Amino acid sequence: MTKNMKRITKIIAIILLIATSKNFAISNQEILRAMRDEIQRSIDSLYISSLPKPYYIEYLLTISNNYRTSSYLGSLVDSSSNFSAKINVTVRVGSYQLDNSNYLDFSFAMFFGGEQGEESYQSRFIPIELNYNSIRRELWLATDAAYKEVTQTYSKKLAALKNRLMKDTIPDFSKSDIHKNLDTNFTLPKISLPIFCNLTDSLSKIFTEYPNINNSLVTFEHIQNVKYYVNSEGTEFVKSELFSGIEVSGTTQSADGMLINNFYTAYSMTPDNLPEIDSLKKATKLICETLTRAQNAKPLDDSYSGPILFEGQAAAELFAQLYAPNLVAQRSLLSEQGLQNFSKYTAFQTKIGGRVLPEFLSIHSIPLQKELKRSELVGYYKIDDEGIPTQNITLVEKGYLKTLLTNRTPIKRIPSSNGNCRDDYPMFSNIEVVSDKKYSKTHRELRNKLIQLCKQRDLPYAIVIRKIMNQNLLATVFFNIANMDFKFSGDQPTLQVVEAYKIYPDGREELIRGGELKGFTTQSFKDIILVGKEPYVLNILAPSISSKFGSSFYLQSSIISPDLLFEDGEFKPVELDFPTPPKLKNPLLIRK
Repeated sequence: MTKNMKRITKIIAIILLIATSKNFAISNQEILRAMRDEIQRSIDSLYISSLPKPYYIEYLLTISNNYRTSSYLGSLVDSSSNFSAKINVTVRVGSYQLDNSNYLDFSFAMFFGGEQGEESYQSRFIPIELNYNSIRRELWLATDAAYKEVTQTYSKKLAALKNRLMKDTIPDFSKSDIHKNLDTNFTLPKISLPIFCNLTDSLSKIFTEYPNINNSLVTFEHIQNVKYYVNSEGTEFVKSELFSGIEVSGTTQSADGMLINNFYTAYSMTPDNLPEIDSLKKATKLICETLTRAQNAKPLDDSYSGPILFEGQAAAELFAQLYAPNLVAQRSLLSEQGLQNFSKYTAFQTKIGGRVLPEFLSIHSIPLQKELKRSELVGYYKIDDEGIPTQNITLVEKGYLKTLLTNRTPIKRIPSSNGNCRDDYPMFSNIEVVSDKKYSKTHRELRNKLIQLCKQRDLPYAIVIRKIMNQNLLATVFFNIANMDFKFSGDQPTLQVVEAYKIYPDGREELIRGGELKGFTTQSFKDIILVGKEPYVLNILAPSISSKFGSSFYLQSSIISPDLLFEDGEFKPVELDFPTPPKLKNPLLIRK
């Protein structure tokens, strides 16, 4: 953001602050007092005859300020700001050893936080003009609804246990020390939507210079959350969560109908840390030029099996999609049919102590680190959403799995939380892949090794992949702006490649149009033979490993990874039919 833009932001922010100041008339201490008083009343008095009393209750109040603006070809498409307050109530009956949790109950309430037509207790929106009495009233109604629901679930769970002999004696919930982290000195950025409307307009206007690009979208978003948490054990916190982002997306078709897409993203905690406008314009032009080149590039003519070098974004995105989710603890749930786990990220649940990478690679979880080599890490946080102080830990040491990321739901060999609960479930935040120096090579050395492997296998070329489709953008942007279905083969796992190149034995590069990565799994990462010297920082919105209604489907995370050279991998053409391109040319191509 330029200095002039920052100055104008501050002026307009004063007007916005005056307009919304009445919503913050209540103090932080008054909010916490209302939560404490109602939680104590519920613990002391909430029970129904013949049903168990709650042994644990937690309240979470989230006050959100969200801003968004989107533009297309220099014109504003959407501009909005939203101020809201919502509460989440968790009630547990039974005991730490055995309670109503970790049971798969296929009911409306399990997925939506309350029975249809009844009071909700998860993501319950409440009046934004907060006061002591209104907060207590909303918590009272939500707690009552939650208690009625969890006692039914507890009864179903006990009935299911009577019909089977369970060998799993892991407690349902781990005990915790009392933690108080009342961070009330944070400053929330003041946002002026008109400034960012102008920003998205100016970036999206660049696409008018490239009429061969069928569709595009530029979006700015800023999210401010202030969270207040109290539980019946005595733990409390107040914390802020900030996120800002610019997304530039473009899509077109080749003559044979193949969909071609590309994107650029920049994410940070605050708008001031986003790239300067000149850098954003250069990145947008590069996307346009690459899309134009890809439109005329040759498609991958045949399936490729051989060495593959993943560079920059592709290396980090590959790791984020296929490997990092498996570093999160996943507990199987009891149901009437027995223990079940519907998660697809269970590769490492029983692998602690086993080798999961080459012995020259290690993985660290570093949520307490704000930046790396002047690059901001958006996954930074100090306390998790259960009030547990987080910690930097080694997950994989010299190839061997040491632990997993957990919350207060224990699993075998990890009996307590290591502070990684994010929106109800364990989730990765800042993940760093590091290598022994002996196996860290320069960019030139990696390319030379790739070409050497290509010659040894008598291959006509090797493959370098520089960009892989991001899951968040695919789901939230490209499905909409493409105005057509994405065509992928049905095999799993499959990753769409956005930018790939053939590297010939003489060093020549050739851009490839289209292609999918096939058969890459966590096991494939054992085939990494060398990595780059320089780490690449990828800030992303990563899909939540597990989520329920009202939870975030995407969470801000940072993946730090060097370039990765795999000894063997499969890269295949997209062998499906595509819709025919538009019959008439884009009117922007018609010059008067």
